[in-house]
Amino acid sequence: MGLLWWRLLYSEGATMRFLIAGAFSKNIPIMRFLKKYKGNAHIVLYDGINKCDWNGGRINRDVYYNEAVMQYYYNRNVSIALTMSNHNIDLSDPVGNHLLEKFHRKGNALIIVNDDLRKYVRENYPDYDLIHSITGMGHLNIPLQDEDVEWLKQKEQDYDWIVPRFEHVFDPRADELDKTKWEVMVNDTCVFGCKHFEEHFKAIADANTDRKEYDADIEECWLPKFDPDRESKYKCMDIDIPNINLLKDQGIRSFKITGREMDDPMFEHDLLLYMNRVEYGKDESN
Repeated sequence: MGLLWWRLLYSEGATMRFLIAGAFSKNIPIMRFLKKYKGNAHIVLYDGINKCDWNGGRINRDVYYNEAVMQYYYNRNVSIALTMSNHNIDLSDPVGNHLLEKFHRKGNALIIVNDDLRKYVRENYPDYDLIHSITGMGHLNIPLQDEDVEWLKQKEQDYDWIVPRFEHVFDPRADELDKTKWEVMVNDTCVFGCKHFEEHFKAIADANTDRKEYDADIEECWLPKFDPDRESKYKCMDIDIPNINLLKDQGIRSFKITGREMDDPMFEHDLLLYMNRVEYGKDESN
């Protein structure tokens, strides 16, 4: 066991927050990690479950909540977030309402973009934290313009947390915003300034609304011959230690780690790598 891994497991006084993928789709590697983790960071695990029409971000799979897994998390003060980030929301949907009832407790969260759903939850399920999804930011300019800054300031009033587009993480105009509400994605694999960003996430959401099965032509990258090693290595995507430290100095205390699409070994590698980068400023993944 590496020294940094030991320090991560037995750290004291950590104040960071991590939004981590795979509450139920990656519960086995996550539970292995939590069994060892003794730090004090607030961990929130997110997933899109029960083939809910409200889900967004990726096309629905056969991923369902499990009572034993939920209790395992709650016993360790780990929270759960549901990715209800579809722009199409029928508030009468029985699956969505069942999930709202099931997971309604302090510390749990919803990742959303639909304003009707936001108002509905604020009125009827006030214990949820509300996170504005990155999937609802495709219309924003790169770099940020006056209208974008004003739009984001309104979201600061409406939401507890905001996941910014990676293109805006180091935008100079972002200094005008409340970064203490940001959840910065540290291992995004998208392409900087992707021209398909907005329509791609809408197509994925529409697939869930229409209850379609997984379709690679819809969900996977739409750019031809995409090479992530060549095209996506920007400082605000796979974020390195100096830039993580810069963000922490700016008041950012919450970081998002993706990985539902990864195999388990790759997922565990990224989980440990980025938690160590954030908490200790060291590159270690074992």
